[in-house]
Amino acid sequence: MTFRPVLVLVTLASSTAAVCAAEMTRAEIDAARTRIEQTYQAKLKDCNQRFVVTGCLEEARDERIRALRPLDRVEHQLNAEERQRRAAAARERVQEKERDAAQDEARRKTESVRESVQPASAPAVPGARTPRANPELHQRREARQEAEAKAEAAKRREAASERRVKAQERQRKASEQQAAHAAKAASAPAPKTPKPPAAHLPTPSASDIRALPKP
Repeated sequence: MTFRPVLVLVTLASSTAAVCAAEMTRAEIDAARTRIEQTYQAKLKDCNQRFVVTGCLEEARDERIRALRPLDRVEHQLNAEERQRRAAAARERVQEKERDAAQDEARRKTESVRESVQPASAPAVPGARTPRANPELHQRREARQEAEAKAEAAKRREAASERRVKAQERQRKASEQQAAHAAKAASAPAPKTPKPPAAHLPTPSASDIRALPKP
């Protein structure tokens, strides 16, 4: 195996890579790098079989560097273009959000002006679904009002349930107190019957006293 034909092939590959580098994709760059590395390893193996190894290795490294240089430039260019695309996309997203915010603000101002110039004598019809200049804003308002009504109804249901629970608790305590009073009354001893008063003895008269036997 001779070294000079290999150098000629590498030189041709390097010039070809420099000419076509601007049209290469990342996959093609990776494939070209793989081919250059394979060629470089083959030259190292060939150099190690020669008598003068140092000069051969240096020349192989130089050829490798020259072959990789245009690929590096193309890869750097691709990275720069990709960063520019990401930055442009980010700017576009920010600008789109700003446009949406400006449109929303303009719609709110228009709606506010229209409501302010509406005749005061015009009666408001509750629940009337009149067309609005901004259907999306109208839908959001209706959704918010519906959510508030549902929340208020839920609060009323919760308060009524709490009142029922408290009433049941009071009824239970009253029943327990009545049962306790009844049990206490049943276990109490019967009251004692009062003794009848002593019979009243008649007061003796004077004749009864004289009739008593003398001692």
